[in-house]
Parts: sequence; structure tokens; C-alpha cells
Amino acid sequence: MTGARALAPVAPREAWIDVAKGIAIALVVLYHSIMYLDEVGLAGALAPLNPLFDTFRMPLFFFMSGVLAASAIRLPYWQLFRKRMSLLLYLYVAWVTLQTLFLLALPPISPSGAPNATWASLVTLFVRPSSNLWFIYALPLFFTLAWLMRRWAPALQIALTAVIAVLFGTGVLHTGSPWDKMGKYVVFFIAAIYLGPLVRRLVPLVRWWHVALLCLGYAALVVITTKLTLTKVPLVLLVLSALAVVVGITVAVLLAKLPTFDFVRSLGSRTLPIYLVHTFPMTALAAILVAFDVHVPVLVATLFPPLLCAGSIAVALALHWRFHTIPGIFTVPVKDWVIVSQRTVTSTNAQC
Repeated sequence: MTGARALAPVAPREAWIDVAKGIAIALVVLYHSIMYLDEVGLAGALAPLNPLFDTFRMPLFFFMSGVLAASAIRLPYWQLFRKRMSLLLYLYVAWVTLQTLFLLALPPISPSGAPNATWASLVTLFVRPSSNLWFIYALPLFFTLAWLMRRWAPALQIALTAVIAVLFGTGVLHTGSPWDKMGKYVVFFIAAIYLGPLVRRLVPLVRWWHVALLCLGYAALVVITTKLTLTKVPLVLLVLSALAVVVGITVAVLLAKLPTFDFVRSLGSRTLPIYLVHTFPMTALAAILVAFDVHVPVLVATLFPPLLCAGSIAVALALHWRFHTIPGIFTVPVKDWVIVSQRTVTSTNAQC
């Protein structure tokens, strides 16, 4: 069976998909909150925990993006580009430029006084992707790769990208840039295109005890592999990441049934504006903390990352609400760049 024939019709959008994306984006924002606060010594007890979620955040994010990409790769490439890729590429260039200018204008956010950014990053943004915005550059590349391989057997596509993931995960291939992350996570995007229909069929079977067992198993394996420094052993990161995707989906299915967690679904429907904006308040706060040489007890500092995470999400959503109708900020500046009429970021859920 060829890849094109293996693609099943796309089912209607289910709530758990947005909940899963909401979990992923919240973890991404929390990761950056801890990272920037740790730069100034104010992440408290959460700093050592940040690497433990490396196998969870982006694998889940890319898998959910792949689930929503299945129908798109059937299109002719020019339609795929204009419908799903042009907005992302435009936003990548625009927001990398904006972020670079913002960082250059800030006082140093590193206690060492190292520059926040360089003008060279604007020249090399496609060669050496932005460390904060690489995800929206990776998606068009992954769409292109999936389209080029669309007639190959799905098993072959998954196997090849899994080999790439293992090579990057073990450090055999290493660039010291976000290309390493793209190499580790491309398999989840490709696999989701073909496994998405199966996942959707299995979702109704999820029960709370499945979630509990999977969470406990994943947590135990993460602790064991970290303590024994097994993360560079071939297949370990890939297996842990695959298990994390299963955990993330089952947790999302459970939370989607609880009205209390509807805010997570709401976050999942607005991942792109959150992703684009969230590091701005973080870097600004880091610059202020360095300038005033702020020091607090570890217990107090431990509260900072969750508060910064929530505040950064709130700022991102507020700015999107205020400016989403202005062309060129969260949308393409020229309507003809996309197939359909100019869309707001909240209508790009199938992309990010």
C-alpha cells in the first residue's frame, strides 16, 4: 500500500486534540520560563526538572501537528505551500526580525553581560534557525518532506525518520543548533500522518486507569534513564518520546471530558500566537532582574516560573486579541499569498 492510499479521510476536529496541543504549548512556555529565570538564578527548585520534560513537549506538539496534516499532503505542492506553509514562513521571518530587534534593544539578560542577539541572526535565520521560533520553521520543512515521500510506504517513511531521530538523539549527528531538535522530532510528525486515524479510533477506549498507569510508567522510566544517564543509548530517547506522546494523548482525552479544564482546550486553539509572543515578556523580565541584581530565597524563586508562564500566556493572548485584525502581524500582509482569504492565527490550528 502506498502512502497516498494509506491516508484515511480526516475526521471532524475532536476536543482532545486541542487539549493535547494546550498541554504541549503550556509545557513549552513553562520550559522557557524556567530557562530564562535560571539564567539569572531565579528558577528555584524547578531548574533541575526542566530537562526531564525534553521527551514530552515537542514530540507531543509535532505529533498533534502531524495528525492534522494528513489531508494537506494530498494537495498539489503549490496549493500545500499557499494553504499551509506560506503563513508560517512569513511569520517566522517577521517574528524572528521583531524578536532580534527587541533583544538588541534590551540590556543584557545574562549576568555575564553577553549580547542578547546579533544582527547576523537575521542573515542566517534559515541556515541557523532561531532558538525560540524554530518550531514554525520546522513545520513547512516537515510538510515538504511528507509531501515528497507521500507515495512511499508509510512504514518506510516512519523507519527512515526514526533512524534520523536516533542519530540525532545519540549525538552521532550534531549541529549545536535547532536542526538537532528537528532531526529528533520529525519522526513524530511523519508517524502521526499515518497513525492519526488509528489513534482517533482508539481514543474512545481510554479510561482513567490507562492514564494513571501510563503516567506512572513514563515518570518511572524518565527518572531511571536520567539517573543512569541512558539518554544517549540508541532508541532510549525515541521510545521515551513515543511513550510521552501516548501519555499526552490519554491525559488530553481524560481532561477533554472535564469542563474544569476547558481552558486547556482554549489554549490549544491558540497555540501559534502564544508561541510567537511568549518569550518577549520573559526576556524583558530577565533584563530587569539582571539590571537590579534581584536575589530571593529558593522557595520564593520556585514560584516564579509558573507565575511567569501564566503571565506570558496572558500577555500573548491579550496582544493577539488586540492586533490580530492588523495585516502582517499575525497574518500575511498580502491576501494573495494564501489560497483562502486572509486568516487570523486562531484559524491555523491545523498547522501549529
